[in-house]
Amino acid sequence: MGWLLPAIIVLVNSMSINLRMGEGTQKLNSCLIVAPRGSGKSELLERMLAASNPEHFRVLPPKIFESQLVQKPREYFHNKILVLHDLIVSFEGLDMKQRQQLQNFWSMILEGSYARDANSITNVSTLVLFGLASEKLNKFRSALLDSTFFDRVPPFKHDVTREMKRELLQLRSQRSMKNSAVRRPIIKLPLPDRIEDDRKVDVAFPRSKEIEDRIVEYAMELDRYGVQSAARAQDYVKTFMRANALLNERSKATKSDLYLYDLVHPLFLNSMGELGMERRVQALIKNNPNASDNELMEKGGISRKTFYKYKKILQGKGDI
Repeated sequence: MGWLLPAIIVLVNSMSINLRMGEGTQKLNSCLIVAPRGSGKSELLERMLAASNPEHFRVLPPKIFESQLVQKPREYFHNKILVLHDLIVSFEGLDMKQRQQLQNFWSMILEGSYARDANSITNVSTLVLFGLASEKLNKFRSALLDSTFFDRVPPFKHDVTREMKRELLQLRSQRSMKNSAVRRPIIKLPLPDRIEDDRKVDVAFPRSKEIEDRIVEYAMELDRYGVQSAARAQDYVKTFMRANALLNERSKATKSDLYLYDLVHPLFLNSMGELGMERRVQALIKNNPNASDNELMEKGGISRKTFYKYKKILQGKGDI
């Protein structure tokens, strides 16, 4: 329930696996879904999307080590979309060295290659769709966020309200009373049976100062919030637009693709509310330079005490 906008990010980014990438934007669009336990991450990623497109997806086991991943053949990763519904399960219980190795593996394989000892995986094009339980995020902040990991796998947050939970429970009750089986929707992506490097699709990008300027503003905002570095964020938005054009069987991205990104952009910013109020207040002030403090507090949903606490900290650092 309530997965309309979050699902758009996952579906559109999946299409980037079949994009012909230019010199300036080589990386495909991976992402990390931050959502509460039991909210439907595995349902969306594994039982709907991966199950509907088995030729393009690899569902990773819940617990997998770097030493196991590096022994996989190149074909396991190349032109594939890798899915793991809860990243925390993989990281939990690992010592610091194991955690660092696993983190480095994902950071480097998304750049195209990884090698350790006699094992190496080279020249791969892959993307990942990971899930992460929001309840566990703070515990693993230092393991994941103080690294290049999130620059390659940017998080977005799906807020599941009490009303959404109630609707889900009511739907399950109705099925139980009718004794009806769960019929999951089939989400078949318009991808070829086999993705080949020399047959990937070249989706053109419009030459428009208006679009470029708007993307720069999105990228700067993602950078201020700490979601992605500015240059990567700029590429990410452009790839999202091209992938959505491909999803809709168009050979050129248009302003309509930017409008769609505009709808999901707040979900990326929302992910950082979990990661630090200081960044949130800083971005709020910088993005609304003419707003009063009261307007900023109302817009950001931040209490007066919290707002002025972090405003004073930022002023002391010279960050605002």
